[in-house]
Amino acid sequence: MVFITKYGQALMLVAQAAKRAKKAAATPSLTFVRHFGGVALVPLAIVDSTIIPTFGSLDLLTGWLAAGNPDLWWYYTLMSTAGSLIGAYITYRMGKKMGEAWIEKKIGAARLRRVKNSIEHHGVGSIFVSTVAPPPFPTAWFFLGAGAFSLPLKKFVASALAGRLLRYGLLTAVTAHYGRHFLRYLRHPMHYLLISLIVTASLITASILFAIRRKPQLQAASSGS
Repeated sequence: MVFITKYGQALMLVAQAAKRAKKAAATPSLTFVRHFGGVALVPLAIVDSTIIPTFGSLDLLTGWLAAGNPDLWWYYTLMSTAGSLIGAYITYRMGKKMGEAWIEKKIGAARLRRVKNSIEHHGVGSIFVSTVAPPPFPTAWFFLGAGAFSLPLKKFVASALAGRLLRYGLLTAVTAHYGRHFLRYLRHPMHYLLISLIVTASLITASILFAIRRKPQLQAASSGS
C-alpha cells in the first residue's frame, strides 16, 4: 500500500505538470521545442539527469513530440536517451569528485544510507530501476551515489543506457500509436490517473524483478572472473 500511495502521489505531480504544460502551449519554450524537435530534447534531458528538478517535463515533451510525429518516435527516443546519458555521466562524475559527505549535506543521512544500501546490494540493478522510475523518483541521487561509492563507470553507463532506452522507447512507441489519447491525457490528466498508476506500478515492479533475477547472474560472473 505504501508503494502504491507513493507512486500515486508521483503521478499526481506529473498530472499537475501536464496541466501546466497545456496552459503554456503558446509559450516560446514550446514553440522552440516544436521548431527544433528532437534536438531540443537533448539539453532538457541533460538537465533532467542532474540534481536540477525538471518536474517530469522531459517525459511530457518527449511524448508530445512523438504523438505529433509518430514516424519519428525512435528519433525522439534516441535524443532523450542521449541527453540523459550525458547528464547521468556529469552527475556520476560530480558524485565521485564531491564525495559522500557533500551528498549527505544535500539529501540527508537517512536518504544517503538508503541509496548506499541499494547500490551496495543491487549494484547496476538499482541504477536500472532508478532510470525507469517515473518522476519525481530521485534518480539523480542514485547517479551521485554511483560515483561516490565507486560503481564501475562501464557498468553504470550500460545500466543507465538500458533503463533510459526502455523508458523512452516505451513512452514514444505508446504515444506514437495512441497519439490522440495521449493528447487527451494532457488535457485531462486526472481522468486517467488510475490507468497511469497501474501501468507505472507494473513497469516498476517488472524492473525490480529484473534486477533481483539479474543479481545472482552478475555475482556468478564476477566470482568466475
